[in-house]
Amino acid sequence: MAVTPDSAIDTLETAMAQGVRDVTYSDGRKVTYQSQAEMERALSYWRARKRAAAGRGAVGVSIGAFYRD
Repeated sequence: MAVTPDSAIDTLETAMAQGVRDVTYSDGRKVTYQSQAEMERALSYWRARKRAAAGRGAVGVSIGAFYRD
């Protein structure tokens, strides 16, 4: 059984809330993340997959800077 974005997001959020880096996904695959930042990148990946499956594209942000002399 493949991991779904919803189950992966739930699994990662639960692990992050508990402060652990060892994650077992719904397909039985076990992953030990090296850092909180790596877990956040994985969470971003699964959220992007969920948006793509829903027919929404990736979210982009552009920030402009304005300077006055």
